[in-house]
Amino acid sequence: MPIGDTVRITGWRYHLDLEAKKQWYGWLGGFDSEIGWARYLERLSDRVDRIFRVAADPSARVTEAFPPVPTSEQQVPIIDALVNNHPGELQVNVPNRGAIAGIPDDVVVEVPAGISGWGVRPTQVGALPRRIVLHTILPKILEMERNLEAFLTGDRRMLLSVLLWDYRTRSVEQAEAEIEAILAQPHNRDMAEHFQRGEPNAVPRGLGDPLVLTGP
Repeated sequence: MPIGDTVRITGWRYHLDLEAKKQWYGWLGGFDSEIGWARYLERLSDRVDRIFRVAADPSARVTEAFPPVPTSEQQVPIIDALVNNHPGELQVNVPNRGAIAGIPDDVVVEVPAGISGWGVRPTQVGALPRRIVLHTILPKILEMERNLEAFLTGDRRMLLSVLLWDYRTRSVEQAEAEIEAILAQPHNRDMAEHFQRGEPNAVPRGLGDPLVLTGP
């Protein structure tokens, strides 16, 4: 059963602190922990430095520094299956279109698929357990819609609501400071201009004050 990144989107109790993360995700505390993320960034920095060193050294042999061996990722096998008609079953990200019951057709899902020169034929997975749908799938679809709405409208209140729904957020002030810090970075100038609309420091309606529902 391909799990992928599913375990990373669990609730706050699994990410309460480093000890909780280690309990659920092993000694690293998971990919997103203080240890796991720092380790990833360190390795990434080392690889980038190595690329620059090789590129700047005319005597260096690229194939020695980076041996031409197959990657563990599936891009090349997918291209090979499509272009050279070497059939295989691989994991792909495709519009749902009925592959998983109960998920809108325009939501992209990651599913096994038969791939060949004839194209991509996603496996019909069927229905997922109700508990998984309610606790994981539907909340992630709503998160996706909130992110999309924030981008389409340029409303910073929607951007704030995205962070306020995140289990790692501890206060409105923390979320507002995070947005300001990200938008203040020089390479995010276009993003900052895009999110000038809306009230930058306003708590989204229904999140700052009690939400009262009335009947007809």
